[in-house]
Amino acid sequence: MTTLSGFWLFWLSLLLASFLALILKKKANYLRPAGTLVLCLSCLILILISLSILGKGGLPLEFEVKVAGFHLPFLIDGLSALFLLLLAILTLASVFFSLDFVKKYKADELWKFYLVLPLFIGGLAGLLTVDDLGPGFTLAWQLMVISSYLLVRWGRPVKISARPALVYLLFMEAAWLLITGSAFLAKGYVFGDSLGTVGLKLAETGSWQAILFFSLLFLGFGIKTGVFPFGQWWIPEAYSTAWPQVSSLLAGILEKTGVFGLIRIFFFVAKNAGAAFNPELWGKVLVVAGVLTLFIGTVQAIKQSDYLRLLAYSSIGQVGYIIFALGSSLLAWNSSSLLAKSLASVIFIAAVYHSLNHGIFKGLLFLLGGNLLYATGTRDLNRLGGLLAVMPVSGFLAAIASYSISGMPASSGFVSKWLIISSNFLAGRNSLLLTFSGIIALFTAAFTLACYVKFFGLAFTSAGASWKIKRSIKEVPWKLLASEIFLTIICLSQAFLPMGYVKLIDRSLGLSSGFLWPEAGGDVLSGKMLSLKIYDGQSLLAATSPLLMLFLIVLLAFLAYWFSRSARPGEIKVPAWLSGYQDLNSNNVYADRHVFSDLKKFFWWTGGSPKKVIDDNELTVLPDSQQKGEVE
Repeated sequence: MTTLSGFWLFWLSLLLASFLALILKKKANYLRPAGTLVLCLSCLILILISLSILGKGGLPLEFEVKVAGFHLPFLIDGLSALFLLLLAILTLASVFFSLDFVKKYKADELWKFYLVLPLFIGGLAGLLTVDDLGPGFTLAWQLMVISSYLLVRWGRPVKISARPALVYLLFMEAAWLLITGSAFLAKGYVFGDSLGTVGLKLAETGSWQAILFFSLLFLGFGIKTGVFPFGQWWIPEAYSTAWPQVSSLLAGILEKTGVFGLIRIFFFVAKNAGAAFNPELWGKVLVVAGVLTLFIGTVQAIKQSDYLRLLAYSSIGQVGYIIFALGSSLLAWNSSSLLAKSLASVIFIAAVYHSLNHGIFKGLLFLLGGNLLYATGTRDLNRLGGLLAVMPVSGFLAAIASYSISGMPASSGFVSKWLIISSNFLAGRNSLLLTFSGIIALFTAAFTLACYVKFFGLAFTSAGASWKIKRSIKEVPWKLLASEIFLTIICLSQAFLPMGYVKLIDRSLGLSSGFLWPEAGGDVLSGKMLSLKIYDGQSLLAATSPLLMLFLIVLLAFLAYWFSRSARPGEIKVPAWLSGYQDLNSNNVYADRHVFSDLKKFFWWTGGSPKKVIDDNELTVLPDSQQKGEVE
C-alpha cells in the first residue's frame, strides 16, 4: 500500500463509519462495536501512513486535488506525519474508551456520536495535511468546527450546553475569518495558493501588510490554541461540556492543530517571506503571550471545583509553555550569540516535545475524568474523596498522569519542561526578557504541582464520596482502563526514552523542507536513549537522566521509610480527635475552597473564579431562569 492510497483509504474508512451510524441508528448493540472497529481501523491506517513517512527511507508526500474548479494542495511531510501520529493515537484511545462509556447514552445520542466523530477526525487530519489558506483549509476547518460544535452541544443537556457550544462556534469562525483573510494581504495572492507561494508573494509586499499578515494569523491560530485571553473565553466551558472522550481530543489534538498552524506560519512561511518577517518582533510577541498564558491559565486551574474545568484551565496553561518555547527559539535564532543560535533548535524541539507530551497526558487526564464521571455521576471535587480504595487502577493511572503534567523528576513533563527552561536560560544570558520569562515558567511549574495535588488529593485520597454519593462506587469497566493504560505506557516512554523522541522530532524536521534555519538541532542534543545532554561544541552545558532520577527517588523514599520505622515508638490505637468531632462526616471534611486558599486569594486578580457545579441529574430541580441557558 502506497502512502497516497493509504491516505484515501483512511478517508474511506471515516465515511464508512459515519454511514454505519446512519443505517444502524436503531440498533445500538451493533452500532457500538461496528463503529469502534471501523474507527480503530482508520486510526491504524493513519499510524501506518505516519510511520511510512517518518520511518527509514520515508519521503514526504505532496499532491493536488481538483474540486469544483479549485486546486487543493496537500502536503504530508515529517511534521504533518508526527502530528497525524498523535491524532491517531489519541483517537484510538478515545474510541476504545467510548465502547463502554457510551452504553449510558440514549439511542438518539449514540448514533449521532458515531455519525459526527469520524467527520471531526477527518477535519483534524485535513488541517494537518492541507497546504493552503484557501479552499482546502476552509473545507478542513469547517468540517472540524461544525462536527466539534455538535459534539460539544450534545455533551450535556441542551439547557447547559447550548451557550458553551455557541461561544465555541463563534470563536472558531472568527479564527477562520482571520486566518483566511490574512492571505489576501500578500501581493498577487490567488485563493488556493500553497503556503510556500504565499510566503514568496509576501516577500514582495510592504512592511505594514506583512506585519498585519502575521498579526491576523497569530490571532487566528492563537484563538484556536487558547492563547490568553482567548482561551479563557471558550476552552473551560467547551471542554467541561463535551463528553470526556471528546474533550480528550479537543485538549489533546485540536489545540495542537493550532500549534501546528503557528509553526507552519512562523517557521516555514516566514522563511520564504524573507525580510518581510521580523523574528525579533514576533519572538517577543510569542514569548510574552506564552508566559501570560501559562501563568494565568495555571493559577485559574487551581481555583476550580469542577474537575473537568480544572483540567480545561490547566490545558491553557500547558499550551502557554509551547507558545513560550516557540517565541524563545525565534529570539535565540535571531541572537548575535553563537551559543544562543545553537540552542534555538533545542528550544524548538522542546516545544514540539511538549506538544506531544501534553497531547498524551492531557488526553489521559480527560479520560480519567470520564472514569470519575462514570463511577460517581458527579463532576464536583467536593463530593469526591477516598476513591483510591474502590478505584485503585484509576487512581494509580491518575497519579502517573498528574505527576507527569506537574513536570516532576522522572516524568515526561519534566523532560520537555527541562529542555524548554534550561535551554531558555542558557540562550538568554544577555536577554532580560528570556531570563525573566524563564523564571516565571519555572515558578509556574510549582503551581501546576499544586493544581494536581488538589485534583488527586480531593478525588482519590481524602474522604467523602462514601457518604456524599448515594450510589455504589466501583472500578470502571476494563475497556475504559485499557485505553488509559495504553496512553500511560506512551506517557512513560516519553519520560524514560527522551533521546528516542528527540531523534523522532529531529527526523520529522529533516523531512520538512523550508524550515526557518537549516539545522534541525539533533546535533546539539546528544546522549543515549535513556538520557539527554546539551552541548556547546565540546562543553557539556546541561544533562538529565530520568532513569537515574527515578532510582534516586525510590532510594530516598526507602531510606525515609526505614528511618521512620527505626525511630518509631510503639503504636497505641485510640479514637481519632478530628478537631472536636468524634465521627468523620461532611461537617469536618476538607473542602476544595480551603485548598491553597491563601494562594488563591493572593492571585484573585487573575480571574477564573469557580462557578457552582451542577451535575446533569440536578437539572430537574433548577429554577426556570437557569434552565433557559444561564447555568454555567
